[in-house]
Amino acid sequence: MPKSCKVLYAYAQQVMSKGQTISTNLDEDLFGVKKIVYIFQEQVIAFAEMREIGQAIITAYISYLFRLVKNQQRDQVIGFMDPARTAHDPRDGNVRSEYITKCLKQTSIDSIFLIPYNPGGHWILTIIDEDKDNVYVMDPLGARHPHDAWKTVVNDGIKAFNAQIGRRPRKLPTWIMLSGAPKQNDGKSCGYCVMRYMKDICQDSSLEFRNKYRARRRDTYTQMELDEVREELASHVLEWLFD
Repeated sequence: MPKSCKVLYAYAQQVMSKGQTISTNLDEDLFGVKKIVYIFQEQVIAFAEMREIGQAIITAYISYLFRLVKNQQRDQVIGFMDPARTAHDPRDGNVRSEYITKCLKQTSIDSIFLIPYNPGGHWILTIIDEDKDNVYVMDPLGARHPHDAWKTVVNDGIKAFNAQIGRRPRKLPTWIMLSGAPKQNDGKSCGYCVMRYMKDICQDSSLEFRNKYRARRRDTYTQMELDEVREELASHVLEWLFD
């Protein structure tokens, strides 16, 4: 267990009680709306023990990555969408599409957006490439086609965005599976892999993910690579305790 994870783990076990949370305020410039993220004791423990993780943990890591890209003055090139607002829910597809449209309008036309998405029991990363009208998918289990409902939500959001900014009507975005993305080597690490995908993309100044991961490969992330993400996230969350 990485050092900062041990500290956070001890805090959760020894200081936090059931139902207690670690929380922080996220500024509007991250997701387009103000948000408070809450991480419960049981979520901290599951993360430290590298069990399955949910929206709160991934949102916390996004807030860490956003600070990095903002410090590098790349926040108009790389954007993020709130996984809670794009989460799978067959009852509110229009609401999710409207949120995607709103986010696309807030950055430059040549930006990319990273959207961790869970269609049910599994995390994938969806990447909207505004300029090229492409949508990329990185899946820790390999090239699996996302649910048609999710594709419809994203396509509708992009279509409305193009209409609102006066771009000429275009065909539907091309969905491209990046089957060369490193895979998970067990049944529980998909969320950690998706966080690592986002880290690798944010650290690549040339944004070569489109070509780097297009060809099919059998690579898997090592535990050390996933632990780098866990160390960063745990250190970031520990900072919240002293805000």
